[in-house]
Amino acid sequence: MSYLAEGLECYVAGLYKAAAVMVGAAAEAVILNLREVTVRRLTELGKPLPKDIDDWRIRTVSIALHGLFETHKNLFRRDLREPFEAYWSAFAQQIRAVRNDVGHPKSVDPVTSDTVHASLLIFPELARIAHGLADWVNRELA
Repeated sequence: MSYLAEGLECYVAGLYKAAAVMVGAAAEAVILNLREVTVRRLTELGKPLPKDIDDWRIRTVSIALHGLFETHKNLFRRDLREPFEAYWSAFAQQIRAVRNDVGHPKSVDPVTSDTVHASLLIFPELARIAHGLADWVNRELA
């Protein structure tokens, strides 16, 4: 929450690059938390961990998580399956791409207020889906 709050403060102040970094950090925290929950549960169940889930790169972790959930999505309730199928990859990619554009700029003005605004708008849905996935992992993954 602190990353998101600071990102919003940066956005309001017109500090779009800083806002992009902070929203990206908040999204990474959501993904890392989901990884932690998933690894803990799989370990409790004595199941193998997905390849690369312990990688340091967020994109790689996100792909590993997506692969695991993709194989189980038919077990999800409809209200989790549909948002996961429709939005998970796009949300994670959009926020990561905006943050990366700041860290590795290809132009003088790599981030606009509109792209950061989009990240801020989609972050709550990314967090909601991640929370639903974590809840599913804790309650139903067997």
